[in-house]
Amino acid sequence: MRMTHHAFFRLLPACLILTALTACREAEAPRTHDEIIRADFAEILELQGSPCGEVVKFEGNERLNYLVECKTGDRYRIHVNAEGHVKVQQQTE
Repeated sequence: MRMTHHAFFRLLPACLILTALTACREAEAPRTHDEIIRADFAEILELQGSPCGEVVKFEGNERLNYLVECKTGDRYRIHVNAEGHVKVQQQTE
């Protein structure tokens, strides 16, 4: 059965609405700034050989110098040294 021009244009709005609803339903909610920063710190720790899993807390001491706490309770200092290299130091207490 062949669809007529008239039938096609009657169905088009419904198809567009269905497509938009499906796209909205499947889209993730945007992450907050803190969520993005925590994920970045977790990735830095993993790349530097100190896997953390999930960063639950961070605070900046000064520019490019942060204290990071993992879900496991491990704490790290992440900073950029004078040469521009990212350094990770595990903190004890």
